[in-house]
Amino acid sequence: DYQQHLHKVAPQKDVDGNRRDTSAHLASIYALLREGIGHDFSQYKHNTLLRRIQRRMQVLRIDTTPAFIQRLRKEPRQVDLLFREFLIGVTQFFRDPHAFEALQSTVIPKLLEHKSAEDTIRIWVPACGTGEEVYTIAILVREALEREGSALKVQIFGTDIDDDAVAIARAARYSKMEGVTRERNERWFTEDGEEYRPVREVREMCIFSTHSVVKDPPFSKLDLISCRNLLIYLETGLQDRLMQTFHYALRPEGYLCLGQSESITRKTKLFATLDKKHRIFQRGE
Repeated sequence: DYQQHLHKVAPQKDVDGNRRDTSAHLASIYALLREGIGHDFSQYKHNTLLRRIQRRMQVLRIDTTPAFIQRLRKEPRQVDLLFREFLIGVTQFFRDPHAFEALQSTVIPKLLEHKSAEDTIRIWVPACGTGEEVYTIAILVREALEREGSALKVQIFGTDIDDDAVAIARAARYSKMEGVTRERNERWFTEDGEEYRPVREVREMCIFSTHSVVKDPPFSKLDLISCRNLLIYLETGLQDRLMQTFHYALRPEGYLCLGQSESITRKTKLFATLDKKHRIFQRGE
């Protein structure tokens, strides 16, 4: 049935495999998502969303985009499924290890400098998915604290619009440990059946919540923001807005880490480049 449907709608697609009739209806689909889910995807990159809309249409074997919109209006569950289709949850511990090595050597020692016993290191990881990056940064900070013999308090906020992913992050139970060395696995994780959990002193550093970096108020007085591989899915205007948000959220001379394919866009005066290769920046005035 799926194969027959794909053959039937093939003439409606362009050379890239995208349906020609969908772009004109994106505004209606975004409106249904805003009404049903509360999130605005109108400033996300359209080609990415087009492919995911098309996938839902293929799953439902719907021939035309207006028919798909009618299905969304009749069945709120389909709106939620489309929202879940838009979410991109690709993450793992120590993903892109060279970037974390740069973070460990360039930024984290600076976070510990000039801090008194009453101070708190505050870190934010927007679009944290299921939490692996949050716990990775927590491990790096904990290792630095142990080397320095420091008892500084640390708060790492992991946020995402995907409530299911946030629930997994809070539960902190993982079966896939790619990227974690044997030494770190033995030191910073405990086995629980066939799963692994970060040890208590790592978990207690991390606070997870459902939060939209686009529409919700940002955190403030932060020492570090690690927002890796979110901007690549956003249009330029929204990227610029987030750069302003991150500048506001960071303390003077706070640090910003982006993904390998991302940059500080046109807001270059807001941040200075510390490590171009690994996308590490520092807040300007």
